[in-house]
Amino acid sequence: MDRVQLAEQYSRGQRRFSGLDLKEQTLSSMVLSDVQFDYADLAHSNLSISQLHRTSFKGAMLWRTRLDGADLKQANLQQALLIRGSLVNANLQAARLEGCDLRLANLQQTNLLSASLQGANLSYANLTAASLRGADLTGADLTGAILTGTDFTGAQLTATIWPRGFTVPSATLHRERLLPI
Repeated sequence: MDRVQLAEQYSRGQRRFSGLDLKEQTLSSMVLSDVQFDYADLAHSNLSISQLHRTSFKGAMLWRTRLDGADLKQANLQQALLIRGSLVNANLQAARLEGCDLRLANLQQTNLLSASLQGANLSYANLTAASLRGADLTGADLTGAILTGTDFTGAQLTATIWPRGFTVPSATLHRERLLPI
């Protein structure tokens, strides 16, 4: 399936595209809200600046996928593989990213306000100036992550694995939410 076929089916009311092969597609600037791309292969695709509200990518292959500036508010990315994905300035507010593999992903200036990242792998991800305000990072792995200017205010950080030598700035936390391991 290509961009034209996808847009045509979406305009006809089709919302289920689970398991499809959409590798290396240019799907930027599209409106694809409330769609199911569960277990679809979107590796190397470009979804930048797309509107993807409440869209489900559960278990999807998003390796090296570009989602820069995409609006993924309340999207479901549980168990998705976003290794080396680019989500610069993306909106992932209240998104579900439990168990998501975001190793080496670029999440600079990404809005992860109130997102659920329980058990997510963010190893070596770039989270420079990202907002994780009120996010749930219980059991998330941030080994080697770049956290310059990252906002963790009110985040749930129980059993979070931090980069070696990283100290969570106390000014960005509600102390009662940072529990010992």
